[in-house]
Amino acid sequence: MRTITRILKRYFEIGGDLGYFGLGSWWLSTFSAAQRKHMEALFQESEIPAGTRPLTRDRGWLPVQTAAGLLILLADKLADRPEDRSLACRVLAKAEERASAGNDLLGLHFTYHQIIRIHLRWKGEFRDASDLAFGACHKQMRLSHEVVKAFSERYPDKPLPIHLGYLHAATTLEQQGAFSRAMEICREAQAEGWSGDWSWRIQRMAKRLHEQTPQVRPISQSGMGPI
Repeated sequence: MRTITRILKRYFEIGGDLGYFGLGSWWLSTFSAAQRKHMEALFQESEIPAGTRPLTRDRGWLPVQTAAGLLILLADKLADRPEDRSLACRVLAKAEERASAGNDLLGLHFTYHQIIRIHLRWKGEFRDASDLAFGACHKQMRLSHEVVKAFSERYPDKPLPIHLGYLHAATTLEQQGAFSRAMEICREAQAEGWSGDWSWRIQRMAKRLHEQTPQVRPISQSGMGPI
């Protein structure tokens, strides 16, 4: 009986990057054998030798340093087909969990970036996609001030990249005619230093807000009518 147990343990033992980051049991319990096989096949690229299994056996082939980084990379591989969206959502939920547990601010930032990106890509296919993307925008924006500090410490010589949460939230609000709030978001992003055409967006919306505001005609001091 012990021999059988040891054999089964070796059979189900997960190596590779998933095993290294302690994600083996999650991998086995969350996905079916067919789903796991499909996801492993996504990593068979030209720069990886044939037969290599970086997720579950052969570590060192993927450019990742954290559990969240690995899961974000896996979700990115799942972004090309609408039928893979549910898999990507489960992967990114785990990325958010691990990044939160490890106080990995950059991991959380890029997890939300990927969530927004995937849902926007398939918003025409799924009714809930737009709402899920907008919700991830707010999560990413709530972290932005702290993330700026983390970026500066990790990459002191690089400018901040585009902040997809700020960008999409501002765009959505502008499309809904909520110009004042959209402008506030643009000003926040600009003040924090995120890359983007924030000044141009603010000027454009200020003009539209002015055109939208009813113009009140002045009256004479007597109150009898226009001057």
